[in-house]
Amino acid sequence: MRYNNKFFSTEAEAKAFRKEHGGVLLHCTPRSHSSTKMEFHAEMMVAMDARGEQVDPEKTPYCVAWNEGTPD
Repeated sequence: MRYNNKFFSTEAEAKAFRKEHGGVLLHCTPRSHSSTKMEFHAEMMVAMDARGEQVDPEKTPYCVAWNEGTPD
């Protein structure tokens, strides 16, 4: 199974992507719950570890995370 995530600058972009690809929408905005913010930061670490991608939550505060493939 492959774990993926993609970051967006607007909620509309993230929702459109999620509608097409599925997954869960996370955000790190002032109205986010602390657990959602923690999940968002975990996705940032996945992006760094998997792709060397540094995410700036001020520029891209929305994330869609999804799985591809079947579990082994």
